[in-house]
Amino acid sequence: MKKLHLYFLPLILVSIFMIEEGCTHKDLNEDAHTMIADQVEVIFDWSKAPAKEAKTMVLYLYSDEHEMMDYRFNNPDGGLIRTYAGPHTAVCHSNDDPYGHHLRNNHSHDEIEIFTNETAVLVGQGISTRGIPRAKGTEDEPLRETPSMIYGTHKRDVNLKVSALPQKLELFPEELICRYSVEFADVENLKSADIHIDATISSLAGGYYPGRMMPTSETVSHTFTLTPDLDNKSLNAQFYTFGLPDGEEKEHKLCLYIALKNNTGGFFTFDVTDQVNKAPDPRNVSIRLFGLKLPEIPDDPLPPQGEGGISIEVDTWDTYHYDLKV
Repeated sequence: MKKLHLYFLPLILVSIFMIEEGCTHKDLNEDAHTMIADQVEVIFDWSKAPAKEAKTMVLYLYSDEHEMMDYRFNNPDGGLIRTYAGPHTAVCHSNDDPYGHHLRNNHSHDEIEIFTNETAVLVGQGISTRGIPRAKGTEDEPLRETPSMIYGTHKRDVNLKVSALPQKLELFPEELICRYSVEFADVENLKSADIHIDATISSLAGGYYPGRMMPTSETVSHTFTLTPDLDNKSLNAQFYTFGLPDGEEKEHKLCLYIALKNNTGGFFTFDVTDQVNKAPDPRNVSIRLFGLKLPEIPDDPLPPQGEGGISIEVDTWDTYHYDLKV
């Protein structure tokens, strides 16, 4: 019995190591030992993103000779893998929000794309997006959630040798995401606003190509929520985006949706094209607007028992177009 325990102990340890460090989603061709790089140490060097927050990473290895191999790491530093030898292109990205971020076209290192969910409800006030007004010219853009922070990079001409000896694959992830902030200053009648106000911003990139280190050309409207600051008479939001879409410059419209308790709502539109397209740092965009006046919301009597809150459907929207100072 003691010998049997000693026999299985190495197998248990190897299994634990693979679970902790990384694993493939496809089996190697075990009959082709002459093609295997047996001990490849994957190292994620964070010198290009020293303030990293990533907890998990995914690595894709693309080869002309073999199918794509993917490896998942339950840590941000890497681990030991087995893979096919020969030339590869490596693509990696963080994987901390698998429910909010999605992949498509991962068969190609140039076409693999990260994108986000479509928005069915404006989450701040629980308003359904079905039938909400849209800024002119943006009606056909998908409404998408904003992304979380994503890190990643690619590396071409990775040459792995046929060997049972250790060899290294070092990658340098960077931030793939842009930071946006929105502030409405000196807002009138702010106390009339709900605790959250929903908003959209149009014509931003719908996704990102980590294999090219660039955003996609698809344009979407991102949804986000602004929080009132009654003391400073302001509305504020901070969120992430994939940045400006690849290609020619677009117009960018910012819309506010303020639902009232009588099943009507205020719909406000603003042209923020210059603040977005001419931002000094396109990866850190600050939008600041002045002169917004919200409608006064009368104090409603208590709702009948069994009812409460605002409806997720708004019957009519009063539209306001603003030409505000920036």
